[in-house]
This record gives sequence, structure tokens and C-alpha cells, in this order.
Amino acid sequence: MYFIVHRQLNLKNPVLNLKIFSITQFRTGALLVMVDFEIILSTMYLLPQFIQKGLSFAVALTGIIMLPGGLINAITSALAGRIYDSQGAKRLAVLSFIIAFIGALMLALATPSTPVWYIILSQIILMIGCPLAMSPSQTYVLNAIQGPASADSSTIMNTLQQIVGAVATAIATILLAMGQGMSKGGGVRAVRFTNGAYYGFYFTLILIVIGFLLSLTIKADGNN
Repeated sequence: MYFIVHRQLNLKNPVLNLKIFSITQFRTGALLVMVDFEIILSTMYLLPQFIQKGLSFAVALTGIIMLPGGLINAITSALAGRIYDSQGAKRLAVLSFIIAFIGALMLALATPSTPVWYIILSQIILMIGCPLAMSPSQTYVLNAIQGPASADSSTIMNTLQQIVGAVATAIATILLAMGQGMSKGGGVRAVRFTNGAYYGFYFTLILIVIGFLLSLTIKADGNN
């Protein structure tokens, strides 16, 4: 990876113009998109397993439980652009990470006896915050690059999303296993798995805090 980056930076006509990372607006927006993508993937990886193995619901019922959050995600994503036009990137991004933090914190406080409506509400809140953060972040990135370099920015963003998606899932898996291994629940499977899920949700909370801090660095006027 180092040699590839080094070569692209020194070529006269690089395959990917990695020098666009020197633009503050692009760098900040790209990091926000990556962090938000990690939040979504890590949570959506952990939550179905928590519902099945922590709350002891059947697989088919798990899909039904997660359906409202998915619908809210789609609706919020559709409305996020309009909200961005009226509120701007910084205000919307800051608010969205606060909302996402509330939803993730609720999941981190769940127990094997938590009612199903609580899980549904937690996911809905999280699925309001995450797409609201994604829209201003992506627009902020796109506005940073104009001309031929815009194709490079799209390619870089798509590649980075695949990388961070794999990394986020791997970290969540490691933390899930670590939490189960350190559980004091004995032979109670639900308790052990819930403890492991806590570690994963704590990782999500850390990502949200990082995203919130990054959102504070967005320039309201969108300049570099």
C-alpha cells in the first residue's frame, strides 16, 4: 500500500490523484463519510445477532424487528438532501451525530430482558442520525473537488468505503468475541453474547464521538 501511494504521488499522470487529500475540505468530508459508514456497518452487523442470540428471537422475527429502522433509513436518506439545502453541512452533521449517539447509547444499555419496542426505537433513532450525517458529508466532499479530479475523488471514496467496511466488521467481530470471553455470565448464552455485544456497541459509540468532533471542523461556508 505504501509503495502504491508513493508511486501515485510521484507520477506525472497518476491513475489516482491522491494529492486531493491535501485539500482540507475533501479530507474532512472523506473522513466523515468513512466514519459514518463504519457506524452503520458495525451496528447492522451486531444488532441482528444481538436480537437473535441476546434477546432469543427467531431469525424471521429479527427481520421484522429491524424493518422499521430500515424504512426510516430510506425515508431519512430521501429527505436529508432537502434538510441540507436549508441547514448547511455543519449544523446538520453535528445534529445527526448527536442523534446517532443517543440511539447507539440505548443499544449499549440494552439487556437480555429489554422489551422489543426499546430495540426498535433505538435502531430508528440511530437510522435517523446516520443518513442525516451521510448526506452533508458526501456533498461536502463533492463540493471540494471540481474538474477532472472529481472522477478521482469518486473512485477514492468508493474504494475507501469497501476498506473501512471490512475493517469495521472485523473490529466488531473481534470485540464481540472478546466481550463474550470476558463475560461473567457463566453458561448463560444470552448473557455472554450480550456482554460481547456491549463491546461492539462501545466501538460504535467511539466512532460517533469521532464523527461528532470531525463535524465541528466543517467550515460553514464550505471553503477550503
